[in-house]
Amino acid sequence: MTFNVENTLSKNIDSIREVIIESVYVNDKILPENTFKILASDKDSITINFKLKAPSDLDKSAFLFKTIFRNGKDSSVKTVGVTRAIFKNLNNDDYLLNISAFDLQRKWNAKPVELRIEIDNEKYTLIQTKDSLNQKLEALLDVINNSSNDNSKNIKQEAQSDVLLYVLLVIIATLLIVVVIMLKNKKKTELTPPLEDRSKDSALDLIADMVSKQDFENLQIENSRLRAEIASLRGQIDAMNVRSSNLSSQNKELQSNLTKLSLYKDELEELQKQKDELFAVIIHDIKNPAALIKSLVELLTSYDLSTSEQQEIINDIANTTIKIVALSQEVSRILALETNKMNLNIEACDINILVDDVFHRNQLAAKNKSINFHQELGSDLPLPEIDPQRIDEVLDNLISNAVKFTPQGGTIRIKSYKESDKIVVEINDNGLGLTEEDLKHAFQRGARLSAKPTNGEASTGLGLWIVKKLIDAHHGKVWVKSIIGKGSTFAFSVPVKHEKSE
Repeated sequence: MTFNVENTLSKNIDSIREVIIESVYVNDKILPENTFKILASDKDSITINFKLKAPSDLDKSAFLFKTIFRNGKDSSVKTVGVTRAIFKNLNNDDYLLNISAFDLQRKWNAKPVELRIEIDNEKYTLIQTKDSLNQKLEALLDVINNSSNDNSKNIKQEAQSDVLLYVLLVIIATLLIVVVIMLKNKKKTELTPPLEDRSKDSALDLIADMVSKQDFENLQIENSRLRAEIASLRGQIDAMNVRSSNLSSQNKELQSNLTKLSLYKDELEELQKQKDELFAVIIHDIKNPAALIKSLVELLTSYDLSTSEQQEIINDIANTTIKIVALSQEVSRILALETNKMNLNIEACDINILVDDVFHRNQLAAKNKSINFHQELGSDLPLPEIDPQRIDEVLDNLISNAVKFTPQGGTIRIKSYKESDKIVVEINDNGLGLTEEDLKHAFQRGARLSAKPTNGEASTGLGLWIVKKLIDAHHGKVWVKSIIGKGSTFAFSVPVKHEKSE
């Protein structure tokens, strides 16, 4: 999300004064210093303390703070005299807080400070859970380390006890031998109490030794249990990391989709703008001949005219009416072509017959401009599966355009031929030609090209767009080649076998 915050008070920022953040609290927990981004949930309370920082010797005149708090859709602007901002129950979103200070009397504006606030319940819960698991893991590791140290001490003490026991046994055995030699005449009963005492001491040492080993085994079992719990916690942390990674990927995907939607929205707005401009042009083109008819009718009814003058006015009215009807029909075609579905009446048809028919319809207009009009139609062409009425409209647009943009005494050639599994028709003229920029936009709706009709003929900029729509509906292709000042070649191709759209 992109934020763009502008200070509306002054463009001149006073570098001597600046607003700084003193402390940030989320609920009762203070965040580290120099925190400029906060992650919280929609249940948390966020408190931000700030102040104006300025040199001590600077004149401290009365001033106010201005806060701008916004997300991608809305914004809130406040002018306050307090140094604290509190936010509660924020919705899941990204926010930006901009804090500045100003003095309306002296016209200074301190350098602002910005703080980003991200409210994301799921992400906040994941991070809290991860921190909790890390704390548990650290505690368990401390217990294990302490247990290992205790085990080492017990083992060392046990080893020392065993050595002392062995030394004691050796000393007692030596004493016994000496006593036996010196008191061999004594009764064995006299030696019994010391032997009983020795046996009792040895038994006690053996029990103590057994108890130490049992404690050691218990510690080993506890150690194993703790290691298993640590492994389980590590597994949960790994799962949390995977979940966090997945959420990050989904977030990126959502951002990408939002970007695409924004682009689509811009494209739709641009198309709507083009449509409005297009119909404004058409209405203007209809308004002028309509006004002309009104003037001619007034002239016809207001003066005593001769028969020839009346006939001339009537002829002008008829010609102007024809132009209005043609423009109306063109608007109807545009509305029909803008629908997603175009119904075609497909049938096998001789395209040369259509070319010849359109050729003769435009022959009079070409003759009036002394244009050399030629046909070079291919022989034995297969019959393509087309809508004859739609292809007739395509041919009429291209051929009438060639007549409009070819100067007096020019030449127009119409060719038809087969290429692979397609029928190709070319209309070549030696007229004004098109610029590189014209070629980029030639088939766009409402495009007004740099070339102008050579005899003042009307042009709406819709003919080539209609041609492309109709050829696309036939799964064909339309293109243009042109050299400025030398003429143009407009051509289209349609497949012999028509494939129905799904």
